[in-house]
Amino acid sequence: MNAVLNVIWLIFAGIWLAIGHIATAIPLFISIIGIPLGIANLKMIPISLMPLGKDIVPVNHG
Repeated sequence: MNAVLNVIWLIFAGIWLAIGHIATAIPLFISIIGIPLGIANLKMIPISLMPLGKDIVPVNHG
């Protein structure tokens, strides 16, 4: 069921969200301060394309 819903999501919203993430990441890479935000923005693309069935888990650093 998740696969079917992911395909529907991809067609109607996922592609546009991914394009939006790319379009906002490019200007962020221009400034030094924006580079980490641009990288984080690019990491959001797989989640925006196929969100169902994914778990977002915090990572402990240290």
